[in-house]
Amino acid sequence: MDNPFKKRATEYFEDPASLILVLSPEPLRRFFEGNVSAYFDRLVTVVGTPGSGKTSIARLVEFDTVIALLRSLHSKDHKDLAQTLGECEMLADSRPKILACRLPTTSDVRNIWELPYSVKIRHGLLRSLIQARAVLGWLRKLEGVGVDLARIRIIAREQSEVQAGLIRTADPLAFRAHARAVEEKVFKIITALVPPSERELATSGPETTYEAFQIIESFLVPEISGIQGGELTLRPLCIVDDAHELHPDQYSEVDLWLKNREIKVARWLMTRVDAVSPEALRKALQVPESGQFGSTKDRDWILQLMQRGTAATEKRAYRATVKDIARRYIDQMPVLRRRGVQLDNCLAAASPELTAGQFKDLEKSVLTAAKASGFSHERLDQIRSWIPSNLGADEKLALTRILIHREMRRTPQAELFAAETPAPETLPEPRNVGSQLINGAALQLFHEFGKPFYYSFECLADASGENIEQFIHLAGVLVDQIETRVVRGRDPNLDAKAQNSILIEAAKGAIRSWNFPHSSEVRRLIEFIVERCKQRTLAPNAPLDDGANAFGIPQTDMERFQRDGGKLVPVLHYALAYNAITLHESYECKRKTWCLFQLGGLPILANGLTFSKGGFCEGSLSELIESVAK
Repeated sequence: MDNPFKKRATEYFEDPASLILVLSPEPLRRFFEGNVSAYFDRLVTVVGTPGSGKTSIARLVEFDTVIALLRSLHSKDHKDLAQTLGECEMLADSRPKILACRLPTTSDVRNIWELPYSVKIRHGLLRSLIQARAVLGWLRKLEGVGVDLARIRIIAREQSEVQAGLIRTADPLAFRAHARAVEEKVFKIITALVPPSERELATSGPETTYEAFQIIESFLVPEISGIQGGELTLRPLCIVDDAHELHPDQYSEVDLWLKNREIKVARWLMTRVDAVSPEALRKALQVPESGQFGSTKDRDWILQLMQRGTAATEKRAYRATVKDIARRYIDQMPVLRRRGVQLDNCLAAASPELTAGQFKDLEKSVLTAAKASGFSHERLDQIRSWIPSNLGADEKLALTRILIHREMRRTPQAELFAAETPAPETLPEPRNVGSQLINGAALQLFHEFGKPFYYSFECLADASGENIEQFIHLAGVLVDQIETRVVRGRDPNLDAKAQNSILIEAAKGAIRSWNFPHSSEVRRLIEFIVERCKQRTLAPNAPLDDGANAFGIPQTDMERFQRDGGKLVPVLHYALAYNAITLHESYECKRKTWCLFQLGGLPILANGLTFSKGGFCEGSLSELIESVAK
């Protein structure tokens, strides 16, 4: 099999049997946290950046993938997937419950908006096309796994006999033929060189809006080969993928339509964050309490964000997810599988020491700081005693320098005409030297001497910014090096220096290749935030411990953002959409409320900043506006 890291997007795995080899159950577990049954009885709007895992989840729950999984339960990894699908109520007793079909949003769907018709007619054509393709997709999935369509039964809702008759539910083959006819009529209208007039639609278009979603309740399917237990009752699920390709007015219409509580078909709407307006995106990131026109979040619809928050539990869950993904991908590479290579083991490098010359330069800078402080030998010894003994010699020196500068700021300056006999020096209370300050010292060594900072599997996971495709890209660059070493008969493990240089260059290359709308302005915005963050990170006293990776403005400034933001409004919109920046509003710090513009994983990695969240530089909205207006 080809290197799966180079495929990255799951759309490139056409065969379900190949797809399940690399799919991990962890993203599905995270996706379905909460009230699982609610994901099948109301609209679920899934919002995420490119590569956040939306399509992977859609491909995993599709019916042909589920059947391929159930037919290969001899594999332990496949059993894990099947167990997760059971927990998510997609399976019961190793039998499928959901008939899922993914509908990618193609250009012809978007082209409906360009037709010279009233809004009502355009929306009617859009609804008909989506529902006809969903019906054909469900039937295609059944036929693809060996089901004789003539033997299935389509169960319609009670008290819908007339509507069921219109779409031919009593005869499965006529039901399919009618859906094909609807799709054909709409497709001819879309692709016509000269679209028919509204009057001509009475004869060339569908007689009525095709309303299968409000009629179909379930499918009764005879026994499927390889699936035990006889007849199956399957609830249909339509997954509208890449909904951001729709015109904004189309998206709003589809969103409002699918929120209808009378629709009994399960439906998911998957979109990038750039599908919605900047103001709507901000509200989505804040997880709003209610929707439009009386619909209520969680009661009538669910908003599922693919990248959620900064909690330590979220970070641990994401690391577990990508660790499992890396293992599955490497298992598809025979050269590495035979050697028992695992990515996390290959990245478990020891922290390197500075060279002798660099160490001497560091010692000199510490002596200079000590002399400038005027501290006694006793006080300097006490400062050194605060530093954990298990650290390297260079880290101890870097921490000593930071602590000296901190104590200098705490110590009042002597008066100009002080008494000739100085008062005895009072030694301060012991200071806590935590992991964040240790990382801050390591970052200063990175910038001052080039000492590797970005290495280990945890660092790789953090650099991907909770974006699975971004993780696979960065991991793939490292795996290429590991595979080369194995082929040449060398130790597959990468040292810290190699990891550091490979990851930084990969991040810089990815940022240079950005080609989305306003990408140049996004790069300028990032450069501005990076420069301010570096100043705080490299300050001699490390005031924020391991430094900053965000720019904070008063939350009150965001109240005028839409009105006064100017060019920054679309720039921020695409920066959020493409993982360059994340927004954290209503962040409480220093008895004030802030909005944080936090750098994404790639800009952090490319510019030598911390992955820890919370450290920020204070500023104003006007500064951000000016940074992109140049």
